[in-house]
Amino acid sequence: MKKPFYSIGIIFKNEIRCLERCLKSLQPLRNAVPCELVMADTGSSDGSREVAERYADILFDFPWVDDFSAARNAVMDRCSGAWYLSIDADEWLAENIDELVLLSKDQKQPLNFGGVTLRNYKSFDLEKGQNYVEFVAVRLLRMSTGIRYKGCIHESWSNPDGSTLEIMTLSKTMFYHDGYIYEDKAAEQAKRERNMALLKKKLRENPNHLQTLIECVDSSKHHGIESAEYARQSVELVGQKCPTWDRFGGVVFRNAVSVAQLHQLPEMEEWIRQGVACFPDSIFVRVDLAYYAFVYYFDEKKYNEAAYWGEAYCKGLADYFAGNYNTSESTRGVLEFASPFWERKISVLLPQVYLELNEPEKALAGIRNVKGGELEDDRQIELCVNMLMRIQRTTQLDAAAVVNAFWNQINLPFPDKAMAEKRRIEFLRVAANALTKNYRDDELTREEFKRHSYTVFHSLIDHKDCELGTAVVALETDDQAELERLLDSVENWNEFSIYALEHAILGGVRFPLASKVLNIEEMDVFAARMSRKDSPLVGLAILAAEEDLAENWQSLAWARGLALAAVKTCDWVDSKQGMELCQAFAKIENTFLPRYYAPELLCDENIRMLPPMHRFGWYCGKAFWALDAGDPAEYVRLLRKGLDICPEMKSMVEFLLTQLEESQRVQATPELLSLAEQVRTLLSMYPADDPAVEALKQSAAYQKVAHLIEGPDLGVFGGLPQ
Repeated sequence: MKKPFYSIGIIFKNEIRCLERCLKSLQPLRNAVPCELVMADTGSSDGSREVAERYADILFDFPWVDDFSAARNAVMDRCSGAWYLSIDADEWLAENIDELVLLSKDQKQPLNFGGVTLRNYKSFDLEKGQNYVEFVAVRLLRMSTGIRYKGCIHESWSNPDGSTLEIMTLSKTMFYHDGYIYEDKAAEQAKRERNMALLKKKLRENPNHLQTLIECVDSSKHHGIESAEYARQSVELVGQKCPTWDRFGGVVFRNAVSVAQLHQLPEMEEWIRQGVACFPDSIFVRVDLAYYAFVYYFDEKKYNEAAYWGEAYCKGLADYFAGNYNTSESTRGVLEFASPFWERKISVLLPQVYLELNEPEKALAGIRNVKGGELEDDRQIELCVNMLMRIQRTTQLDAAAVVNAFWNQINLPFPDKAMAEKRRIEFLRVAANALTKNYRDDELTREEFKRHSYTVFHSLIDHKDCELGTAVVALETDDQAELERLLDSVENWNEFSIYALEHAILGGVRFPLASKVLNIEEMDVFAARMSRKDSPLVGLAILAAEEDLAENWQSLAWARGLALAAVKTCDWVDSKQGMELCQAFAKIENTFLPRYYAPELLCDENIRMLPPMHRFGWYCGKAFWALDAGDPAEYVRLLRKGLDICPEMKSMVEFLLTQLEESQRVQATPELLSLAEQVRTLLSMYPADDPAVEALKQSAAYQKVAHLIEGPDLGVFGGLPQ
């Protein structure tokens, strides 16, 4: 067998979730370069060992002794390759192995250590969310050096003389890692407790070891205030210029500031100042500390400071991506905020800072730079849209180009069409608020008002996949012909603003348009969308009843939808048009029902076959016929029957009976009022259950004045249900 160039070493325990993924990812390298795979099982019981047996060249058991270095060195002791390559079971090798192949052919490489890019994902969505951190991990060692691992946890290689490692960086070689994503809190807690126990043991052996203190902060900062003491101790050691202070100082102050923000420590601003003063060129200060400082000052509403640190972060991040920093720092820790995920957060918040500082030009330029096609957080979409509307409302700046660009970006199918649709829906949801009457009325009361916010979306009329622009233009015109033209261009009625539709109808447009035949379900949806307090729904239903409905099915169906929605949502206690609405409802139902249902259904025996509101509408229509014929008793009886089969209309029936009572009291003659008083006096002379009371109620005199004594809702037909 040919001598291996790479000895690939893995230690594992109960990694059935991810082990085979790791081993499969190594196969292309093993096919391209002579390799041996050496694996140590430290106590698996979940089937991981059986997986390892299918891939490993050497597989052995190593009892766990709370020491990662011991386990890894046991693997190295069984290796025979020229170079050792270390990978963990919850990592996997990216497809690009060109640099690893090239190294196997390079006989003149002078360095003994090699680093690869390690990407730690923070979400199981992996590439979709772009929520990760990256750093350079030293994973390659020339075996002839004889160097072995040190440290019971966060183990590493080091030069025998303690000098700084000189490494070759394989920047295109990527290891992916998802081991810090936990499916449940218990697993996270168990791993943290294991790590902290080992770190505390390590710290007891060397209390002033700066790197160990850094690791203690990392492992404890989200799980208790003890991280504050580790942070304070590490800052103090840097101030004392302890060994490696200059190497790890940037990481120390980044960590200290993160702990100060998390636990609201009083040292926050002081540590920010010290970090910048002592390590201004550190990438950990320029990116991570700057991010923490921005968030701190943003939350404190200190917008001048927030603007400074937001811009500093953007500059530091740009330099990081361009490689304009001391790249050896990448081996000293993990940059927390150097991924597109965090860059997007700052890019969205920074324009808001500029608006608070009354710098709308900079805010608009900032929104222009937002990568809308990568946004996945609804809140970020909402912020951007609201900022565009605020700029429109308070300035005379032309935001049309930015709005169009942002709309185009959010509709890009990244990472897939589903996310693009989600962004699109959120954009339209937020923008729709600006078209509401309450929103527009409120804007008029604002001191800084220049123009309505919704007009910022005017230019979207050129986008065929967006009805928002059409709705905006419709709200801006009172010309009936133009309104009809705009409505005729609508393709997606579900996304067309109901406020724009109401404006067009009140402007004289006959809806539905003759050119736009609608289903009855679509009309019902429109009517339901109008069911709100500030809606002209009641007035529109009354107007619809005045149309000639007999020969136009579309108009009749639309009138029916309006009337049904109006009577179901009307505030009958405080309705000024209540009687007109009831009459309109009865008229529309009298026209609709005979045309829609078979005649044999429209009778007392079969009326229950109709939907509840049409059952009620049938009785309501008949009731108004009776009232017009001068028969209020029949009117009451029919309303009561309608209520029996549609109890939800109790408020409307109460309203109608109250109206009848009031009208009858107004119309009552002095003779009737006198008779009513006499009957009331007689009734008061007997107990309610006395047979004389029942006899009196059957008399002709009582029937003439019953409505004046008891009211029509509590009369001879019985009371309404409670």
